[in-house]
Amino acid sequence: MLEIIRSLLIGFFAIAVLLPVVRYALRRLSPARQLIVLDASELKYIQRQEWKLTLAYFFFAAVLSVFAAGILAMLSSILHASGQDDVFVLTPNFRALFAPGLLLGLTLALLPLRIIQSALLGHDYGLYQAYVQQQEGHNSRRAYSILFLVMLVIAALAAWYAMHWHVTITNQKISVTNLLQEDRIYTMQGISSIQSLGREGEYLIRFNDAHVINTAYLKPVQPDLIALLSQSSGKRVIH
Repeated sequence: MLEIIRSLLIGFFAIAVLLPVVRYALRRLSPARQLIVLDASELKYIQRQEWKLTLAYFFFAAVLSVFAAGILAMLSSILHASGQDDVFVLTPNFRALFAPGLLLGLTLALLPLRIIQSALLGHDYGLYQAYVQQQEGHNSRRAYSILFLVMLVIAALAAWYAMHWHVTITNQKISVTNLLQEDRIYTMQGISSIQSLGREGEYLIRFNDAHVINTAYLKPVQPDLIALLSQSSGKRVIH
């Protein structure tokens, strides 16, 4: 849970830092057409109102990030499902897929925000539009649409590649498929150690080539699978 909260905070901090940079770039590329001149008091007022939209965006981003990570974990299980009784398939869990889920959440949160912003601001919406034009230039809507599509493509690609990481275990071998769909195949004798992390289903499986599988980022590992690895490799589980 702490790792998820930390990832959310890092994502929100990145948005908070990048937004002024994006606004400045948009203003430089497409200067504002001064249809309405806002005085200092109006600017200060609308900046306070903008916090409503910021808080709404972070709420939608948090909810959609959690939802997206859960959906990605479910789709990964479906994508790599095995119908054979003697084959164990370990797919990434919610924790492992939260990073691409967060990227999707931060991107998709713009959609509900766009829908509710007029209702949230009420009669101040027209004043806010004038403020946005001052801050971001008259072509900001088109620029944000392009940026949204670019971010959506990047997030979708990150999610697609993240779902391809999985581990397939049979009685004779272990196959690890990485994010780029490259396979590393080990025999049971290639296991150098099996270490319990102190929580149910969480282990570190080390191999002779120094590669490690951390099952804390995979769907829960059943005790019979660890028993199979221990018996076939001749390595006792280290507690």
